[in-house]
Amino acid sequence: MILIPIVRKPKHSEMTLSNQVKEAVQQSKESLRDALAFAARGEHPIVISMLSDILTRLDSLETMEDFMDKFSVTKEKNQA
Repeated sequence: MILIPIVRKPKHSEMTLSNQVKEAVQQSKESLRDALAFAARGEHPIVISMLSDILTRLDSLETMEDFMDKFSVTKEKNQA
């Protein structure tokens, strides 16, 4: 059985994060930074690594949003 992924063009509303999501991600990043600071003082290195990984992924979410915004603007200009 061969599985073919379904690829669809995202809607414009899916290209950017909503303000609620942006605020929640920002609050999460602040909390994770606090947790990381406390963890650095005495937690197992695996805990520190996992917290750092989660924080990095949240940061990359914002970077990906910027990338998608630029890509959609470029694509819209090329289609016009």
